Amino acid sequence: MIESSPIDDVRSRTDLVDVVAPHVRLHRAGRELRGLCPFHQERTPSFYVNPDKQVWNCHGCHAGGDVFRFVELIDHVDFRAALEQLAARAGVALAATPQAIEAERRRRREREGALTLLRMAADYYHHVLVASPAGAPGRAFLAEREVSADTRDAFHLGYAPAGQHPDNLLRFCSSRGHSSAQLVAAGLAQPTGGQRIDVFRRRLVIPIRDEHGTVVAFGGRALDQDPRKYLNSRNGPTFDKSRTLFGLDRAGPAVRSGGTAVVVEGYFDVLAAHAAGVVHTVAACGTVFTPEHARLLRRFATAVTLCFDGDPAGQRAAAEAVPVAVAAGMEARLAVLPLGRDPDDLCRADPADFRTRIETARPAFEVLVDRALGDAGPGTGPPTLTARRAALAVLRRIPDASERDLYAQRVGQRLGVDPRHLVEDLTRAGRGDPGGRRTVPDAGQAAPGFDFVPVGNTPLGRIGYLLALMRQRPALARRAHEIYGVQPEEFSDPDAQAAYRVLIGDAASPPPTPRPAGGPGTAGGPVCPEGPARDDASPSAPGAAVAVLLGRLDRREFPELEGADGDASALRALEDGVRFLRLQALGERARRLEARIGALGHHRQGEGPQLVAELDGVWRWIGALRQGAPPTDPVRPGAAGPESARGPVGS
Repeated sequence: MIESSPIDDVRSRTDLVDVVAPHVRLHRAGRELRGLCPFHQERTPSFYVNPDKQVWNCHGCHAGGDVFRFVELIDHVDFRAALEQLAARAGVALAATPQAIEAERRRRREREGALTLLRMAADYYHHVLVASPAGAPGRAFLAEREVSADTRDAFHLGYAPAGQHPDNLLRFCSSRGHSSAQLVAAGLAQPTGGQRIDVFRRRLVIPIRDEHGTVVAFGGRALDQDPRKYLNSRNGPTFDKSRTLFGLDRAGPAVRSGGTAVVVEGYFDVLAAHAAGVVHTVAACGTVFTPEHARLLRRFATAVTLCFDGDPAGQRAAAEAVPVAVAAGMEARLAVLPLGRDPDDLCRADPADFRTRIETARPAFEVLVDRALGDAGPGTGPPTLTARRAALAVLRRIPDASERDLYAQRVGQRLGVDPRHLVEDLTRAGRGDPGGRRTVPDAGQAAPGFDFVPVGNTPLGRIGYLLALMRQRPALARRAHEIYGVQPEEFSDPDAQAAYRVLIGDAASPPPTPRPAGGPGTAGGPVCPEGPARDDASPSAPGAAVAVLLGRLDRREFPELEGADGDASALRALEDGVRFLRLQALGERARRLEARIGALGHHRQGEGPQLVAELDGVWRWIGALRQGAPPTDPVRPGAAGPESARGPVGS
């Protein structure tokens, strides 16, 4: 007996009409179905589906094929992704061996069971919020945040009560035949002190749906004094926060029809934006804007407008998200908000202003270049040189050469510099080096071969996320300072430096005494090269910008911090953050060294050999960190010397 292939199984169990119908309004036309083609603009229907042959074609744009081809085109995915999507829909396992097939079927059954419980929980929480006296705190909070009943119902918001029992949802689901073990597996209950209790209690509950509208997780906003203001479902069989965008199920039609999406920071930003009429708005779910998010959006749109908070942290996070969107093939724009405002605030105070800012958002790299230049003009003074360096950092992240040249001309005109010299600077810094030298790892992306998973909330960025970890857990700050030897000067941003000093209680401390050289784990301890003397040794309260930053850190939610200070996920998150910090500093050091070596030309006498040796040590250090070496040796700005560069990786 010849077994059928998974492709044949998927094709036989899938009705093309069911797949097409959500995207095209079909009408009977003889033995076929007809509608407006979803792949080009037309007024007269020319798109036909043949239910008998399970094929489709368009007489207008001449596209056509079977169900796999339709999914490939409508969702902008390759054949394998289309096969996996349709296999999941049809319940066909794609595994090869009988054992793997059975495991896949068991996983699908568990996932379907979890989805059933999540849907039941969403209905329960919504009923409590809308119709139960226990939901009064949630209703009062929504009234305070000016969330209307229409928005509440459209997003199916709910409330998780406390009451006399810590297991209200568990009791509700158990009365309907579901076990506590099933609720734990679905992420709705957790074992504590010998019993199982609800994960969400005394929280406004926000259902998180995938792009198809299926509830896959929850976000909970604390309404009491819980220090974890936001609590998200953990990653599991139904939910991956790096691949899920909140609000996409409702925004999808508008995103697809308009060809653009608006990305904001949080749940309430999405709620307010939709209420203000900007219905093509989505948000990441408690994480940075990832390449997976960008690829998901690319299935719906060709452009994205990033609209983060109007403070410096939000601006930095938006700058980090721009290359991610561009790498996915989307045009990126930045909508700039007034300082101190977020989308939720502005939508409630002046929805017309918010809509105008979204509609008139400028190209992202134009905004970043202008922000880097500031008020600088032609000259050789420190402001002009600082602006030049900042602008070069932006130009370095523009992948398209012709676009990069255009912005180089813009920078050159403002600063009175020949644009060709700017391009030469970029070449010497490692991008497009005709000599084939190694490229410096970009601070906005993981280095090739380095297994770094970006985590933390979008408005903070990766460095902000590291600070937030330490803000939430002082023990992690002590570990960063005492074990990894992280010094304030390693942070390139002055606000971040000041925030770190506050976190480690180091605002009034003199620079640490250099310890004996030695590699990681040696008796001499990590290398601490001397840096310039600090002139801020006198104690002082954090400035306004630092206070704002620390306040934002307090508002973040970190599921990986649940448990003891020594929890493996928290320690791994800290190590990843320190490793990224070190790679960022090493990359900047490599750029400076290559620029100095390049300035020597072919006559590399004097300090030339020493610089080359130092650069080689830096590259070896970068290579070690890329391969996952513990980041136990500090990289302080201004540190020099081949010994300090080579020490951590040995000889």
